[in-house]
Amino acid sequence: MLRTNLNLKRLAAAIPALALVLGLGLGLGWTLAAQTAPPAKNWKDRAEYDMADAANKAEPKDRIPLLDKWKTAYPTTEYAEERQEIYLITYLQMNNCRGGLDSSVDTLKTRPNHARSIETILACVYTFMPPQPPDLDTADKTATYALAHLDEIYAESNLSQGLTKEAFAANKPNTKGAAIRTLGWVPFTKKDWPKAETELTKGLQMDGTQATMSNWLANSLLSQNKTNPEKQPLALYHFARAAAYDGPNSLPAAGRKQIQDYLTRVYKQYHGSEEGLPALLATAKNSVFPPTAWAGIKSVVDIQKEQIEAEAKEDAANPMKTLWVKVLKGGLQADGGAAFFEGTVKEALLPGGATPGVTRFKGKIISMTPATRPKEIVLGIEKGDVGDATLKFEEALAGKMEVGEDLSFEGKAVAYAKEPFMLTFEVEKEGLEGWTGKGGPGPAKAKPAAPKPAAPAAAKPKPPAAKQ
Repeated sequence: MLRTNLNLKRLAAAIPALALVLGLGLGLGWTLAAQTAPPAKNWKDRAEYDMADAANKAEPKDRIPLLDKWKTAYPTTEYAEERQEIYLITYLQMNNCRGGLDSSVDTLKTRPNHARSIETILACVYTFMPPQPPDLDTADKTATYALAHLDEIYAESNLSQGLTKEAFAANKPNTKGAAIRTLGWVPFTKKDWPKAETELTKGLQMDGTQATMSNWLANSLLSQNKTNPEKQPLALYHFARAAAYDGPNSLPAAGRKQIQDYLTRVYKQYHGSEEGLPALLATAKNSVFPPTAWAGIKSVVDIQKEQIEAEAKEDAANPMKTLWVKVLKGGLQADGGAAFFEGTVKEALLPGGATPGVTRFKGKIISMTPATRPKEIVLGIEKGDVGDATLKFEEALAGKMEVGEDLSFEGKAVAYAKEPFMLTFEVEKEGLEGWTGKGGPGPAKAKPAAPKPAAPAAAKPKPPAAKQ
């Protein structure tokens, strides 16, 4: 009887699908003696028996030439199926996936439901570096057939030699998972990204635990970036799924970390920061596909566009603030700000115009000096809580107002500081709007003017003297 001593641990560690081949308990259970179970099998002659016996007794490394000799001399034999089994087992004993796959293809021509051959193809094709188109086609056809005929393949009548009924049945879900993966992996390997996206999506809908497929799907989506850049957020989601999911069929911890490191880098490039990444990982860990309410991931371009649109809307709503921030402050803080001040701003009445509340700058009171009847007020125009305009008055204002209240003004620019920014104005009282002057004495009243002395009365004319 042929015995096995499989040594595929190294390959199995690299290709999870090879776990299907490991632990099969390969062993043939046939002997060269006459068979007792019907239908009886017979050797054509003693020479065939001797060839089979020689192959049976040989070490795996010497067995293939002996099997080839037997096959050449007796291409048809009642022991054809047993010979196919020996070929397959021998290739697997030798860690020869090339021979194992070819032998399996040969077996499936006459026995399409041969489980061990299907398992071998779905495992060994991953070890070819790189797999050739015919091998990919074989894997694709085998996976398609396996998914459609799992019940027939794992019927008890097809029990693989060397396995118990329980062990044989346990391979059924493994083969299903391998077939699902392979149908997505084949177009992925061919770099047929749209088809890979379709097949991998279908596969994950069938088995969402396949984290390897999430990683492949992410790469397939990202590889369509030039023609379909809108798929980038979904690609980032599936990278997050592959990195965060740690349940059955998840990637090893080292693989998850490697993907998460990559995700962190590309997420930051796409979004502009790591904001939202922890929430993305938490969501993807528990959901194979983005939930219906998922808001997606905004790109740097999207964020900048929204900022520009928001600024444009604000500019339209508050043109005076736009003039202050973008023209005055922007020009004075830029290189050449001093020349801009001397040539354009200094001594100019700003903002100009005569429509109250519209063509005047508006800000919130930051401070007043003195606190009551001030002659100097600091306003916050851009942010409201940071002073950037100083108003100076020749005469004190009446009373006082509270910090944070609004004032509007126009005035003559007389000085500025670049950092921290401050533009100083001389303001006439009529150039200030909104001052209520509550809670303090008003301006000093002028003393009444002294009365002017009355003009002397005019002399009355004398009557003419009488003539003598």
